[in-house]
Amino acid sequence: MDGKKSANVIAFVYGGYLMRYVYLIIVVPFYGRVLGVAEYGRVLAAMSLMNVIWMLVSYGFTFVGMREVSKAQDTNECNAIYSLHVSARLALGVLGGAVGLIATMCSPALAERPLIGVLATLLGIVSALNLGWLYQGRQHFRTPIMIEVFGFALSLALVLSLVKGPADSIWVVASLFVAGIASAAISYGLATFQLGRPHLSLSGIVPLIKNSTMLFCYSSGSVVLTASSTYLLTLLSTPAQVGYFGAAERFATIALALMGPAGQVFIPTISRQLAQGDKAGAHATTRRGAMLLLGYGLLVFCGALALSPLVLPLILGQAFTPSARVLQCFAWMFPFAAFNEFAAFYVFVPRRKDRVLAIAGAAAGIANLGSALWLAPRFGAEGMAFARVIGELSLSVMLLTIMVRLQLVTLLPGAGRAMEIMARMAWAKPHAGTGKDE
Repeated sequence: MDGKKSANVIAFVYGGYLMRYVYLIIVVPFYGRVLGVAEYGRVLAAMSLMNVIWMLVSYGFTFVGMREVSKAQDTNECNAIYSLHVSARLALGVLGGAVGLIATMCSPALAERPLIGVLATLLGIVSALNLGWLYQGRQHFRTPIMIEVFGFALSLALVLSLVKGPADSIWVVASLFVAGIASAAISYGLATFQLGRPHLSLSGIVPLIKNSTMLFCYSSGSVVLTASSTYLLTLLSTPAQVGYFGAAERFATIALALMGPAGQVFIPTISRQLAQGDKAGAHATTRRGAMLLLGYGLLVFCGALALSPLVLPLILGQAFTPSARVLQCFAWMFPFAAFNEFAAFYVFVPRRKDRVLAIAGAAAGIANLGSALWLAPRFGAEGMAFARVIGELSLSVMLLTIMVRLQLVTLLPGAGRAMEIMARMAWAKPHAGTGKDE
């Protein structure tokens, strides 16, 4: 894919994702004002649980499947990959359902209304079964965006029709679940029309799980704890603090998610270039991705620090004024998160460096969890936000160190020139000293 075509596709993908944020601009203030702090916190805890189940059931399959489909030579090979991944996700869906039920009963906020937790668990399983990875790997970038926009429109219509007060919080999750089922039906119908029906089988699931374990370890270390922060805070602090944190985290998640659309284009493109032996093209594409992500991370950092006290009370109401301080804490996370997104998914995943990602992700997850357990009981929502910053910072340090050791740091714009200057300085110092001694 040349630069112009790549830019056009990225522009379309971001245009589609703009609909996601139009949707959130409508529903987030709606939830805050109609549900109130306590019930909105309960819904956010349910959505946090949904994200955990989603990641558990998808088990690192997304990037493995995208990488394999991008190298597939014909329809039969694509169908085999499609069939294997659907079978694996359905099998892990059983485990995800059990985990979701246990987590629902263990959370005081969800145990009061367990049906919300059950629906969130089912929504997580349905979300894990989405086929975005398949379309992106086949370079059909527009298809999953159009299906997603349909799902947003349907869920928005249901939410605005059914949610009238705090007692209707269950309809928020139910509406998302119905929209998820409808979107999945369209996605699977179209994939079956193009590739044939998936042939479900237990054979091949265990090798796929083994091949995906390294990426799952990375996700469980740096993403599962991230997605479960709101749920974890329900165990460590008060419902009000959960509401303040959840509202700020929703805005932080919006900012972080804006890094994702570019990855849907860059990751399969880099993987295909490397598979075809075009290392120069892959390096150039990687550097373009780095410039995009790192510039975006710095921009969001400045915006969150400056605009949070003005924007959050305006959108959510004065009751959520403390959320502005929480979002300012989150601001320090964005530059590190942007670098981590680039290093993990633009550098290591296309080059099949899954094991180093697993080690770094697990270590960062431990740092995140340890910080959360110490900070959240003492400082509430702000403490949990700073725990996220610590987790992202520790991951950035480890990934940068690994890039240097694997001689991949030159994929960062300007890194090659900086290394040349440092090498010349290091070479000049001993020679200058030798001349003086002589």
